[in-house]
Amino acid sequence: MNRPPKDSSVEERDRRVLELWEQVVEVEQRLIPTGLHVFGRATGERECADLLRAVASFDRPECGARALPDLICEGLGLEPYEKLLCDRSEAGWRVRVRVEEVVRESVSLFLREGAQVAARRLEAEARVDTAESLKVFGLLGRIREELRTSGELDGLARSLRGEYVEPGPGADIVQNPSVLPTGRNTHAVNPYAIPSHAAFARAERVVEILLERHRAEHGRPPRTMALVLWGLDNIKTQGEGVAQALWLLGVRPVRDSLNRVTEVEPIPLERLGRPRVDVVMTVSGIFRDLFGATMMLLDRAVRCVAELDEPAEWNPLRANIAERVGAEGCSYEEAALRVFSNAPGTYGTNVNFMVMDSQWESPDALGDLFVTRKCFAYGRDREGRALEGREARGALSGALARVEATYQNVDSFEIGITDVDHYFEYLGGVSKAVERHAQSRPAIYLAEALSREARVRTLPEMVRLETRAKTLNPKWYEGMLSHGFRGVAEIESHVTNTFGWSATADAVDDWVYEEVARTYVLDAEMLGRLSSLNPHSARSLVARLLEAEGRGFWEAEAGTVEKLRDAFADLEDRIEGVA
Repeated sequence: MNRPPKDSSVEERDRRVLELWEQVVEVEQRLIPTGLHVFGRATGERECADLLRAVASFDRPECGARALPDLICEGLGLEPYEKLLCDRSEAGWRVRVRVEEVVRESVSLFLREGAQVAARRLEAEARVDTAESLKVFGLLGRIREELRTSGELDGLARSLRGEYVEPGPGADIVQNPSVLPTGRNTHAVNPYAIPSHAAFARAERVVEILLERHRAEHGRPPRTMALVLWGLDNIKTQGEGVAQALWLLGVRPVRDSLNRVTEVEPIPLERLGRPRVDVVMTVSGIFRDLFGATMMLLDRAVRCVAELDEPAEWNPLRANIAERVGAEGCSYEEAALRVFSNAPGTYGTNVNFMVMDSQWESPDALGDLFVTRKCFAYGRDREGRALEGREARGALSGALARVEATYQNVDSFEIGITDVDHYFEYLGGVSKAVERHAQSRPAIYLAEALSREARVRTLPEMVRLETRAKTLNPKWYEGMLSHGFRGVAEIESHVTNTFGWSATADAVDDWVYEEVARTYVLDAEMLGRLSSLNPHSARSLVARLLEAEGRGFWEAEAGTVEKLRDAFADLEDRIEGVA
């Protein structure tokens, strides 16, 4: 018997409910730090369980262990887990939740009763081969033991005595469990190995999602994008940001007999299946210092694409260069510049300092400062001469004038876009510079590949997620308050960094400021705790909310503004009284 078709309004309701449920689950399952790291203190048992579940969600070929979700899906005769991640239907979500619940229960059982018991339970409930699951639990067991102790104090003491300190890789534990044990000298990567084979493979999927997201929202993929590349990001991910730039351009790395990436070659349009993207790269000073060879590789990738004889609609980079040379009369060399950083020996954009010190009158000042600091070109000219940071303000301004979208990776669950000011300094700064020179606000995206499900979000979506998962989350702020003076400073820093996204990209909803005010200032008990622990940071937090309202970033009710002013005056009196 055929079921009657659903009413369209019912289908829309179901779709909206499913979207809301997905967002709630995302906040619930998001890994967040529940306190500051204390030097020399080992990871707690609760944090350990969350980390182990995340580690078990990825294949670990280095130790022959497969991801638990994949093993469970195979044992239960389900679709591959990768397909479940892409299935947005209600049925698909229910199956995925079932699989993830089995993962959660098996890891919890492992922590309570050991690997053998957990493996037998998986075999009984999900028909997972014991030999396969024991490989996973063996890895988790080693990680658990290494998390129980901290070698930081011992490593510091040894280094102060001038003794040898064993080296270890620098990365996120989930991305690379080999960072354990702690207390070692972190080392980076061989720049000639960037991007790694794995990073280049992962980047393809992220770029596909990014371009599809822009196509869904704007009717077509972007012709020109501005990317932010950081040194530590590419160290941790073995060059995923670099790989994404190459995929956008439509080129692949070429390795020599020593497995060094020394050249690039174009990916045929038939294989690429889409137009190439013109990519403007703004590079941090740390990246410039660590990855000089990679800077040259990126420049070669740009020039490789620029010289391809392809139609303008399939090769916007070539078309943009030709347009600038013809219409603006600039040289080919200047029009082809796409890799920019600071002048040699200097670092940062200073956009963060201008925002935090409230030292800007016009929004254009932030974009102008970004260009002033980042307008130094790197690469080689047609004769092979190195540019080595030649000032090229006109080249950067001209390239940014054609940008339609800006983008950056988030490389760690421990540090997000409201944890540090560098995200709004770079991604916010370049977005404001694009708005200034293109005379239109770009689409702004961030990608996270911290879980099996790579996500590309708009900046406003990311701000909302960070706000719900951290700033307004009692688990987060109570963890911070347990650190006293420093914890209050961390809360205030989150509010200031959120404000930074208003200043550079107007990406913060009114309700964010409203709920921050309600949680930390309008609640008399909470304000009392903040002011007793750190009155200076409490005052700065209130001042930042008032500034958000004063600059038009937040349309607050008159009564709320008055209460904030009263709170600020009380904190001023308290600080002056102590002084």
